Amino acid sequence: MPPRRDTDDSAPPPVPAALAHLPIVGGLVVPWITPRTTDGRYLLGAVDAAKIRMAIHRRLCGVCGQPLGDRLVLLVRESDLARLASTEPGLHPHCAAYCTTACPMVAGRRSHYRTSAHHIGPSAIHGADVDKRLGAAAEPWHAVWLTRYDVITLHGHPAASYLLISPLRIRPVNTRLHQNS
Repeated sequence: MPPRRDTDDSAPPPVPAALAHLPIVGGLVVPWITPRTTDGRYLLGAVDAAKIRMAIHRRLCGVCGQPLGDRLVLLVRESDLARLASTEPGLHPHCAAYCTTACPMVAGRRSHYRTSAHHIGPSAIHGADVDKRLGAAAEPWHAVWLTRYDVITLHGHPAASYLLISPLRIRPVNTRLHQNS
């Protein structure tokens, strides 16, 4: 397995005022969909199954938990673009902007996915393809801008689909680790 190459951009980005009500760990906002262990630790990188279902079906932002408006963003990996869907909820544009700088994977500061899955409790779930990602090279991420999405089931999980919806735009989010790929 290749060595993990991570970049360190020193200080975390500033927390936007709109997200100041959320918990902060290591200077970073903890997304609303992040599960907690019984001893109170947040499992960054895992998701709370009930909150994912609620967010996708009720069209709530995955970062702040508030209702989405008439513009939303799905942050998707390159391999998810062909599926035209995401098993993670949509985000407000300002929440997506924060994620693109704060989340180490989305921001391109991690060259590989973690090599072992979180030890999670009954309320949390791993992504549908977590086994394929363990230790794998990180993929480029994209922001898919939409006015709405349809709810479908993908790999047994609710998903936000834009199969029948024309995206307003699709933009690459990170390219730093992938420029020479």
